[in-house]
Amino acid sequence: MKNRAILLSLAAIMVTTSLAACGGGTESDHITTTEPVTETQEVTEAVDERLAVDDGLGDYDFGGYQFRIATSNGNTPHYDMDAGTGDVVDDAIFARNRAVEERFNCDISVINDTGHRETGIITTSVSAGDDAIDLIAWHVVLLGSIVTNNYFLNWYDIPNVNFDQPWWSDSNNDNLSYGGYCPIAIGDLMLSAIGGTYNVYYNKTLGANYDLPDMYEIVNDGGFTIDYLIGTTKELYEDLNGNNEIDNGDLFGYTSDCQSNICTYLWAFDDPLFVRDGEKITFALDLEKTAQIVDKLYDAFSVNNGIRMDKNYVSPSGLSKFNYGIEMFAAGQSVFANGCLGHSLTYLRDMKDDYAILPYPKWDENQDTYYTMVDGSHQVMAVPITVSDTERVGTIIEALCAESYKTVIPAYYDVALKLKGTRDDTSIEMLDRILDSRVFDFGYIYDAWSGAAFIMQSIFEQNEPNFSSFWAKKEKGIMKHYNKVIDYFENYNG
Repeated sequence: MKNRAILLSLAAIMVTTSLAACGGGTESDHITTTEPVTETQEVTEAVDERLAVDDGLGDYDFGGYQFRIATSNGNTPHYDMDAGTGDVVDDAIFARNRAVEERFNCDISVINDTGHRETGIITTSVSAGDDAIDLIAWHVVLLGSIVTNNYFLNWYDIPNVNFDQPWWSDSNNDNLSYGGYCPIAIGDLMLSAIGGTYNVYYNKTLGANYDLPDMYEIVNDGGFTIDYLIGTTKELYEDLNGNNEIDNGDLFGYTSDCQSNICTYLWAFDDPLFVRDGEKITFALDLEKTAQIVDKLYDAFSVNNGIRMDKNYVSPSGLSKFNYGIEMFAAGQSVFANGCLGHSLTYLRDMKDDYAILPYPKWDENQDTYYTMVDGSHQVMAVPITVSDTERVGTIIEALCAESYKTVIPAYYDVALKLKGTRDDTSIEMLDRILDSRVFDFGYIYDAWSGAAFIMQSIFEQNEPNFSSFWAKKEKGIMKHYNKVIDYFENYNG
């Protein structure tokens, strides 16, 4: 009953939040006399549906055991809150942990939170055989890079972990495992796997000024392709600062950074690194298509005044080129920009112009649907081989993911993203579509910055637009890395 009370409180907050939703327009633009009732009914139904899913864990008493989480990149608040803050997501996280603690008589805490490159707590404790960590929640590419050191248990061998439950990603079976071995996993405890999802932002106010059509209709009709985006934006340029130079004081049709924003296009254009073929995972990058992708994107950012990428950009936040596109967009200086869903909360909550959330464009209209991927900074989970009681650890992890599914995800997704981070009902539908289109690629997860996942970034940063030449220099090293990973999975014996 406690969980139902929590989610019904969230339902009430959702209705209240909708009445004061941020965005252009007056309060009357967001409210009708029937809207609160409709939203309450919809959220209550969602509450009941989620709460009805039995986690099947039964009764355990772990005698006050301290469940220890090691994480990175300042993600402690995703896993442990000392107290509620009044923020709906923070309060849901706090309530989730207390519910699990009370149910199983345990104490959940974060014992480490450091930079993702600083993995000493993992490597040192596991190498020494110390049972010092129960759960590792870490940067996906970094964690994937140390998998072959045999630090992690096979998730399939951990009692009470059930990948068939809705709080686990299908990718655990489809993309992250091979040969019956799954060393890292994605569950609903990982909020960053939502916020790090890539999308395109569209400034509806600027679009109206340029007489652009309804972009939602373009997307829904399947016409939002890279050719459409380039054709629409290549001449959208204004010298705002009047210095007769193209610089960051001007307005552009389309802005992007030169790093993960660009890498995403491989998956958006349905050009994955690896695919599953029955029981096998095989390298599948289409080199001819990749060359065409490089040609099209490199040309777009090189010859069109309205399409801008600043490789030397230093943002006010000090994060350099990572945030170029979204910061230009937030300043009202870009009609379209690549970004992540979480940027709607961190950059756009106070944006005056009305905006839309769109998927990444398709390669062409023959592509069956829109695809995206999640930034490499998103977190995944692993359990060290040094854990002494796998049943206890599996039970607590399963409970945390289940409670996240039932309470935290509705708060984060439905309240924070859908109502604070979007401006209209259609963009909420787009948000659902974008999250449903996420691709988690074996070749990205286990890339270790040595595979092919970041080739687009390298090409743009190193000014090497000839993909054939680039690949000829890199292929041997890339395939050596992937063959090592595949060999490890094929020969894993626990």
